[in-house]
Amino acid sequence: MLAFALLVVVARPAVAAEGSLELARGGRTEYVITTDASTGETGRFAALELSSYLGRISGAAFRISASSGARKVITLRLERASSPDDYTIAVNGDTLALSGSTPRAVLFATYDLLTRLGCRFIAPQLSFYAPGEAEHVPHAETLVYRGATRVAEHPAFAMRKLNVEEGLSHDSASLQAIVAWMPKARFNTISVPMDYGGGGRVKWDNWRVSLTPELRRRGMDVEVGGHGYQNFLNASMQDGAVFAQHPDWFGRDSTCAPSRAPQNVFNTTNAGAVAFVTTEATRYLRERGEIDVLELWPPDGARWSACASTSTEGAPDRQARLLNTVSAALREARPGARVQTIAYDEAKEPPSHVMLDARILVDVCPIGQNFDFAIDDTRGPNNAQYAALIRNWRRSFTGHLGLYSYYRRYAWLSLPVILPHYMQHDLQWYASVPMQGISTYAEPGDWYTYELNHWVFAQLAWNPDIDVDTAVAEYVHIRYPTDAKAAGVAYATLEDVVRRFGSIQYATPKTAAEIRSARERIDAVRKRFDPRYSQRLDLMLDYASRDLAIQERRAVGDTAAMRPLVAQLVDFHVKYADKGVFLLSGRNDRARIFRHYSLPAER
Repeated sequence: MLAFALLVVVARPAVAAEGSLELARGGRTEYVITTDASTGETGRFAALELSSYLGRISGAAFRISASSGARKVITLRLERASSPDDYTIAVNGDTLALSGSTPRAVLFATYDLLTRLGCRFIAPQLSFYAPGEAEHVPHAETLVYRGATRVAEHPAFAMRKLNVEEGLSHDSASLQAIVAWMPKARFNTISVPMDYGGGGRVKWDNWRVSLTPELRRRGMDVEVGGHGYQNFLNASMQDGAVFAQHPDWFGRDSTCAPSRAPQNVFNTTNAGAVAFVTTEATRYLRERGEIDVLELWPPDGARWSACASTSTEGAPDRQARLLNTVSAALREARPGARVQTIAYDEAKEPPSHVMLDARILVDVCPIGQNFDFAIDDTRGPNNAQYAALIRNWRRSFTGHLGLYSYYRRYAWLSLPVILPHYMQHDLQWYASVPMQGISTYAEPGDWYTYELNHWVFAQLAWNPDIDVDTAVAEYVHIRYPTDAKAAGVAYATLEDVVRRFGSIQYATPKTAAEIRSARERIDAVRKRFDPRYSQRLDLMLDYASRDLAIQERRAVGDTAAMRPLVAQLVDFHVKYADKGVFLLSGRNDRARIFRHYSLPAER
């Protein structure tokens, strides 16, 4: 079954005749890898990666040459196409040509070829994985490429993005591992906060020196910013002198007095304030030439109109005016750079009186998504609102419209919410709208819990019509080769149970009997799965069972019985905090978990 699964082509190729090339036999090869000079540094890197992986598969040494008179060649070259990430894999006689519309697309073609030869790039090589555990590289005495003589690939979503966001478990090493994995999974953009929450730890400037060369080597796009406007104008700037000299630049509190609170959006009707923000944003971008996209978002929990007398225009129009001004200035300072924002909270609707510049990137944030139902299923009232919101944006905005997804949420506290089939329906709908971008959070701390989601999400972001059953079957056979059947049942049960009965925000209420039945299903699966084959999957099942036991008590209002169960759950998280299954911040985690179950923390 494993051999069969590894021969399945996950990406959907264009129809073409079948062909085959013998690339190596008995640890020897006649093939030479050649690169077109126009592919630049990324093309040279692609050639090195191809040589390395082909060598690992076959034991043969694949030589790299800028040009070669060899009869048998694997050539990497540019080829004009309609999209920056389009590429082809073509067989012509003894030549295997990997062609892309950009150097990055050539790198995608390289990793796609390796996938078709049996490699599976399951995850980044994060610290909790043993060496080589994050990917599968087969061994072949005779290495043969079999497939269509010409495969043409085009992504369904132009922007496929990983968000660092809160960065609770990120450091330079984990970020470098994720960057190395991104093109293997055909992501093309990483989003990093300018300075998350103003805390100084999750900050692009802390990592730009180590990450920029790795990102550029792979042709990845860099998006920096996040929440909020206060990065460019806040009351503490210049030791408070800006606020003291220009109180009229700042937002107003409920008494209509100038407010130092960063959640109060600055006075976007004040020309001086807008000019200051524009100048600061332009300076920031000009000094960091590696940034391709500047995120300009309101503060998290933004208050746009605390003072009723100053609320002459709604948040969507205020935001649009600001974005248009900043975007125009940035284009002059850094041609090619773009501004991105989010449709979120008070500013989630499209502007009604201001035409938002179509060159601005917009991501819609369905933060209240109900995972009982698909995004376009009207039985989920929140989902119906988000589907209507997305349609409204698409009708009124001609530019890039993306999804800021919540398929891995901080609020889940690492609960194993498994979603491969659920995500497929969502992404098929998003592609039909159409939306042009898709993103997800990427925290190392609980990467393994959401590893299957991440891996399938990457494939769906390229082609939402893949065979998800095949993708899941590949995953469980690679990850659990000695107990794949039981692992497959475990993941299927987690996918069916946790999103509907677990402690998931916005889920429809369930009875204690329904939750008990769901827990019994998890417990039955756990008995069938031998934890010796994977402690991590056993931890995921154990957590799901514990969560459902708490939910069962919660459904009948038995808070006294909940408290010891939650206390035990906290100890359970702490005990296994370094396995890639549970994400702990190290800051009031106990209180955070108690609060998740609506209980006051223990003293």
